[in-house]
Amino acid sequence: MYYVSNPKGATVTIFAPYDCKNNCPFCVNKKEYKDNPSFDIDRVLKSMEIMSMITPNCDFVITGGEPLADLVLFDKLVNKVHELNLKHRGTWHKLFVNTTLPITREDIPRLNSYAGIITGFNISRHIGKYTHENSRELIDLLKIPVRINCVLYTVRDAEKVIPFINEYGDYPIQFRDNYIGVNEGNVFDQSLVYRTLLEKLSFMATPDFETDSIPVHVETFRWNAAITDDIHFHRTTCYSKLKRTINTTIGKIEVEEINDIIINPRGEILDDWNEFGNHLLLREYCKAINM
Repeated sequence: MYYVSNPKGATVTIFAPYDCKNNCPFCVNKKEYKDNPSFDIDRVLKSMEIMSMITPNCDFVITGGEPLADLVLFDKLVNKVHELNLKHRGTWHKLFVNTTLPITREDIPRLNSYAGIITGFNISRHIGKYTHENSRELIDLLKIPVRINCVLYTVRDAEKVIPFINEYGDYPIQFRDNYIGVNEGNVFDQSLVYRTLLEKLSFMATPDFETDSIPVHVETFRWNAAITDDIHFHRTTCYSKLKRTINTTIGKIEVEEINDIIINPRGEILDDWNEFGNHLLLREYCKAINM
């Protein structure tokens, strides 16, 4: 039996069907793209329609791989969200795009034309350079809200955050821990990366960080800590589905809580990330939404 805590429905993450050609050591999605000849953009679009019919207010996220590696396919995904928003009057899908922004200045007007459809770009910039990063100037030209995502892969990265913040601090920044090795048993622990980050940012941290009590927002097996209004730290496992017990009118029952739904490059709808995901049982999911 499924359970969905978000009244809008689980976030629907679309694995853009193309390889980013990068090899970031913390990436857990690479196998979805590497030598993947069976992607089917038409099935991806159809699966987006199905999820929109079930939860016409859910958030969509286009992730990678690299969503902007093929702008023609990217246009199809964004235009599909726009079409779905027009179809469901009175509801609106937020759309977020995770990207390294591998574009040229000439591509900026094309992306800016999607203001009003794309809610925000989550742009990857890292302290350790694992791939080419184009100029900061291109980010500044975007007319769509931007958040900078930075993986602190090692403690050494965390020790170098001040120059990074000086460069990108006029944007919201989400630092995130290296997910590899994080599991439900240790996800709530203060990692050495996190402690180092706090030490470096102690001059700007909120008073709550001066106590043993961490201001943590718990959402399944992950947590977010607000260091300032615009700087956050995120730590999670590389899966989101979990077993939990809920109270119902007939007593306590065991359920599978669904937090992220994945549409993979083959257009399959899964109930979790990568090898943790199974085909989503649509009837059961509809029941969970209407509980």
